[in-house]
Amino acid sequence: MMRLNLLPWREQRRKEQDKVLIRHGAIAWVGVLVVLLYVHIQLDSMISHQQARNTYLQQQIALMNSKIQQIMAIKKERAALLARMHVIQQLQMDRMQVVHSFNGLVRAVPSGVYLTSLGQQAQVFTISGVAQSNERVSQLMRNLSASPWFTNPVLSVITVVKNGTGRVSLFTLTAQGKGMAPVKAPVPGRR
Repeated sequence: MMRLNLLPWREQRRKEQDKVLIRHGAIAWVGVLVVLLYVHIQLDSMISHQQARNTYLQQQIALMNSKIQQIMAIKKERAALLARMHVIQQLQMDRMQVVHSFNGLVRAVPSGVYLTSLGQQAQVFTISGVAQSNERVSQLMRNLSASPWFTNPVLSVITVVKNGTGRVSLFTLTAQGKGMAPVKAPVPGRR
């Protein structure tokens, strides 16, 4: 029988298999490193892209916030201007009303009645004076009721005092002014 020594051949085959295994392992490691490098580069690219988007959005948000603040300031200024315009319009409308009220008051005062004070608060006139008799005060109230500029005269106080040779009546009455609207501020946000 013949004996063959296969040991060197096996050893050589193992060395070749080890080389192939090392080569495949190196190729696998290189492949894994390439894949990891590619994934790392892609993730960095995605992160930098998202950061650029976030920066852009933050800039746009800051720009919009400044525009919103400008709009709010303009709205406040507009409301203030509208309030001023409303007051001016109301004053212009009431400007002639005061003249008509004084003219109507002069025409309503009968002879024998003398006014000592006149006050106005909102739409209510307070009239004080001296009359020769209670009848003259009644005539004044009737004239005020008939006037196109006054309504609802109400006698508050009347006292009769002696004056030298005769008696006089001291009176205080209130009357509502017609057509005199109180000045109101407009509601903000309404046109």
